[in-house]
Amino acid sequence: MQHSSDSNPPFLRRVRTSITVVRSLARAILGRSDQIRYEARYGLMRRLAHSLGFELYNSNLVWQDDGVYREQWARFPERTSEVKDRHFVLFEMARSVANLTGDTAECGVFAGAGSFLICAATQKAGRVHHIFDSFEGLSAPTSEDTPDYSYTYRWKKHDLAVPQDRVQRNLAAFDHVAMYKGWIPDRFDAVRDSRFAFVHVDVDLEQPTRDSLEFFYPRLVPGGILLCDDYGSAACPGAKRAFDELIRDKPERTVVHLPTGQGFIVKR
Repeated sequence: MQHSSDSNPPFLRRVRTSITVVRSLARAILGRSDQIRYEARYGLMRRLAHSLGFELYNSNLVWQDDGVYREQWARFPERTSEVKDRHFVLFEMARSVANLTGDTAECGVFAGAGSFLICAATQKAGRVHHIFDSFEGLSAPTSEDTPDYSYTYRWKKHDLAVPQDRVQRNLAAFDHVAMYKGWIPDRFDAVRDSRFAFVHVDVDLEQPTRDSLEFFYPRLVPGGILLCDDYGSAACPGAKRAFDELIRDKPERTVVHLPTGQGFIVKR
């Protein structure tokens, strides 16, 4: 009869894991090169994150050191030291349509970081950036906005409220910004005859997301981008549903879902 050499698998697995961690820690501190030390540190953090139910970005990505983005972000009055992936995606997408005709817009501005980056990326003579926000936070959530996960935040009415004068101060560097205070979609008629190269929808809840997408989609110029910040957020299931349903019978057919949680289409 053959006996298993692994008579206590759980114990041996813990020992092997401990040995691996110690070796990685040694390489992270004493490795012979920057590459070895970097990869060892990344491996340790990835293992720790995975054990807690999270994942790290892939190693050796350079977007966090992008000079053009960092230069613009440094100008934002309420900037932080954190380099947010969603801000970078927003900035790069806006830059990609900077030469198209048409205005830009943001639905749901919070403190103005997204609008600041859109303006910085798309400054062009005659172009206007339009902002739509209640400046009273979110409207009342409905059953469509209930997350599927127990650990996910549930929105409440007036969450994310930021006064209009604070946003105005944060965007004072730009003289081509128009603000429309009111609940979506009440103020959309003000731009009914406009065309848009870039629209950012960040209103979290299902109905205002649907209203925003339905209004701005037909007003996008060919090649224009419609970006939804909340598309992949577990806290905003209604936003994904609204975007998917809008695009289902359109030439674009599907929304491009990014690992940042954003979703977008390019107008055909």
